[in-house]
Amino acid sequence: MPEYIVYERDTGNVVYAYTADTATDFPEYPFRDFSHVVKKPEIVAPPERNVTKLEYLRRFTGPERVTIRQAAKENPVLEDYLAMLEIAQDINLDDPDTIAAVNMLESVGLIATGRAAEVLA
Repeated sequence: MPEYIVYERDTGNVVYAYTADTATDFPEYPFRDFSHVVKKPEIVAPPERNVTKLEYLRRFTGPERVTIRQAAKENPVLEDYLAMLEIAQDINLDDPDTIAAVNMLESVGLIATGRAAEVLA
């Protein structure tokens, strides 16, 4: 059932709110003098999924971390990613850059197939 907010047309001030199936022309808030507007539902953004840098790195196995560090010595893109991790305060698991980096690690074989989804879960 929608919630209606009643605004005084002359001032724009909210004077009343009610819940009903349809707008109601109350004698004290007639349609000619007051706007009865359906209240829009509040959109709540999902909470960010942030983890500490240590928590993030622990999502990888020890051998994966060593392999990634070794590969970074020959791959400037991977080297840049690890440098960014060094200065990060925390890691947002939903950040497009994080997702792209982890998927890249999987696509070049530095982590096994299916591990990207596990790391980002």
